[in-house]
Amino acid sequence: MPSANLLVADRTPESAERFNSLLRNSGINIHVTHAASSMDVKRILDSDPPVLILYADADENEAPIEEVSELATAFNVPLALISPMDEPERLAHLLQATACYVINADEENLLTSTVERLVRASENERLYAGRQQYLEELEHRYNLLLDSSRDAIAYIHEGLHVYANRAYLEILHLEDADETAALSLLELIKPQDTNLDLKKLLKGFGKGDFPGAPIAVVVTRPDGTEFEAELVFSAARFDGEDCTQMMLQRKDAASDLASELERMRKSDPVTRMLNRTAFTEELDECVRTDDHEKVAAVMYLEPDGFEKLQEELPADAADAFIADFAEVIRNCIGPDDTAGRVSDHGIAVLAHRAHMADVEAMAANIIKTYHSHVVDIDERALSASCSIGVANIGRLSTDAAEVIANARHAHGDAAGKGDAFEVFRPQLTAVESPDGEESWLQRIRAGLENQDFYTVQQSIVDLDGSGDQIMENIIFLSGEGDDHAATEYQAIAERHDLAGAIDRSVIPGLLKTFVEQRERQVINVSSNSILDYAFPGWLTEQMSAACVEGNKIILQISSAAALTNLRPAQRLMRELSPLGCDLSVCHFDNERRTLQLLEHLDASYLKLHHLMTKDLLSESQNQDAIRQIVEAAEKHGVTVIADEVADTSSLAVLWQCGVKLISGAFLSESSQVIAQ
Repeated sequence: MPSANLLVADRTPESAERFNSLLRNSGINIHVTHAASSMDVKRILDSDPPVLILYADADENEAPIEEVSELATAFNVPLALISPMDEPERLAHLLQATACYVINADEENLLTSTVERLVRASENERLYAGRQQYLEELEHRYNLLLDSSRDAIAYIHEGLHVYANRAYLEILHLEDADETAALSLLELIKPQDTNLDLKKLLKGFGKGDFPGAPIAVVVTRPDGTEFEAELVFSAARFDGEDCTQMMLQRKDAASDLASELERMRKSDPVTRMLNRTAFTEELDECVRTDDHEKVAAVMYLEPDGFEKLQEELPADAADAFIADFAEVIRNCIGPDDTAGRVSDHGIAVLAHRAHMADVEAMAANIIKTYHSHVVDIDERALSASCSIGVANIGRLSTDAAEVIANARHAHGDAAGKGDAFEVFRPQLTAVESPDGEESWLQRIRAGLENQDFYTVQQSIVDLDGSGDQIMENIIFLSGEGDDHAATEYQAIAERHDLAGAIDRSVIPGLLKTFVEQRERQVINVSSNSILDYAFPGWLTEQMSAACVEGNKIILQISSAAALTNLRPAQRLMRELSPLGCDLSVCHFDNERRTLQLLEHLDASYLKLHHLMTKDLLSESQNQDAIRQIVEAAEKHGVTVIADEVADTSSLAVLWQCGVKLISGAFLSESSQVIAQ
């Protein structure tokens, strides 16, 4: 039996310890958590719901049985009352409060067997619910495909229509699917073979007897017009019920069918771009015939972090995400460019430009456009970024496979940085690029093992001189020759769930250095730690051990992490704010979704995206955007920080825009802090 979580509601932890020992000694793989009050029960149910709640010592329990019962019902968790059976009146009173299981406290064998049975039942119920959800998702996905199909398809049950797609409605001159509800198949079609008994045929569908060949019929539309067609029947399911799928094809549509089949042969149904086979054919033709008067190049594009996102999304939502990604690319390329889906979440673009610099400019534009794009998928607002590999089609290029492989090789280099593009360099083929993802993973894991991570402090300067003195702690990974800032490997670390381990490796040593410092300290927190329910408690313990007050700490998360994980971010600050900790949101821009974070997160600071402080004197749009952010921040009592300020001329512009807190290497010397 897999491990399961069990919650024991009792005034003291002794009962939880006793049950844990008793159940484990009986061979039940269980993890027991103690809750002393109704508030504790609610907190545990919010974070990690157990498979069963045990309620003990009713007379002295500080969590009223009525409240625990309501919580159990709300979270759909079974509740079992542990009570002696020698007081019927008292037991009856307790049972009036709730419908629950009752286990005799004096019968240990009965207790263990009952708990085991309830745990198994809960696990089976969970597995069944998971399978049902999966089947429903598959059915929903299939129905979505049917809705978009050009084939005229209907579902039939006992001779009546239960579903019809848009193509079927169009061929019958109907406006709405409701018009098919009372439309009998016997009234609609007449077999051309007079010896065919249609009623008998329909009865056979219920037994799984379907004709092996198409049936020639005459279809009479509700408006009285007729046409000849062929019907193909097969078994299907709709809304969880068995039924018959009927595909209707007009006989005069043979030529249309041929062209449609050719289109379908070449098309990817999710992205509406060329599929891999068709794109490869086009690329092979370009490699063979290119006259090299113009530059021809292939871009390979993937959304960053899609593998992890795919695990969290249902199948149809993941497809919708890729479709949205394809649409952004389609709007950024030219009419003469060719795009195709060449892998599960990879899209390739064949581009023809006057110069290679034009291809690189297009790649940079796609990255910029997609970075500012917000994807609304599965009731979630997801921030987006992508990485691109570019490969030139040269005179020595042999075929499409080689060019695509080169572009994917360059993409691997770009993915190591995230939100970037790289151009394939032939000289790098012989040796693995040091920036490749696998190489980075090895470095990160070795860094964790050898404690090679450290932090560098950078001052955040108050131009007024009246506010808090603040230091930001930036994580670095020491390496052979150059050290690497977190921005170089953060995306890879988060994709492989290593960023949380880095946080836990650095923070304890970092906290010890705060004791001797007067400034407030900014600690960057990864999305892995945001999603870690145990992180707030762990951080609280570390602060206590280092004797660091919470009001000295400013936790900093990225706007992308906040948008993707809004509720976990809210939970994180809900648990740490009572200690005095503040929140800062970095990489902040003036996109609508980003600005909405001010309404949903109780932040004290926001740090502008570093691109917004570039070329401030010449970029009036950036100035306007900063003013917009400052105005919105002031309404919510949030202080704006400008990051990576490179020169004194930018200071005057930022001051005029209302920014008072500045960071940048030219402002003050950084001091290294070793955190081990």
